[in-house]
Amino acid sequence: MAKKQEGLSIIDKDCFAEGTLNVKGRLIVLGSLKGELLGNTVVTVKGSRVDALAKVREMIIGGEFQGDITVYETLRILSTGVVTGKITCKSITLDAGGELSGSVRPLDSTQGPSREDTVLAAGDVSPSSPQAESHIEGTDPSLKIEN
Repeated sequence: MAKKQEGLSIIDKDCFAEGTLNVKGRLIVLGSLKGELLGNTVVTVKGSRVDALAKVREMIIGGEFQGDITVYETLRILSTGVVTGKITCKSITLDAGGELSGSVRPLDSTQGPSREDTVLAAGDVSPSSPQAESHIEGTDPSLKIEN
């Protein structure tokens, strides 16, 4: 039986998105993003700019990222990646040439994320489910996209 393919979302090169994004599949950022990012797999490419609070399962950064990142599995900063902020993750790889300015702490620290954060970012709970409501209550669900 074939495995169901995950969704793919793209913020294109000349696109600017602002707000709260909850992505179940893979998100590729070529443009700019500002706000809160919850998701499964996020890839930013060279030339992209992200200023966000991110809680994701895995992330690959090839562009500029500023903000706080919680990665429940693997974070990789490519040779073109520039990260500024606080990172909490299970595993991190910094390629030669990549830049990291900020703090890094292991995910299993005593001040790690809650179970609800883990489930939501892994895509196991929809944002409208009772388990997720307490996590996203008070956030602005709107998303502004400009071309």
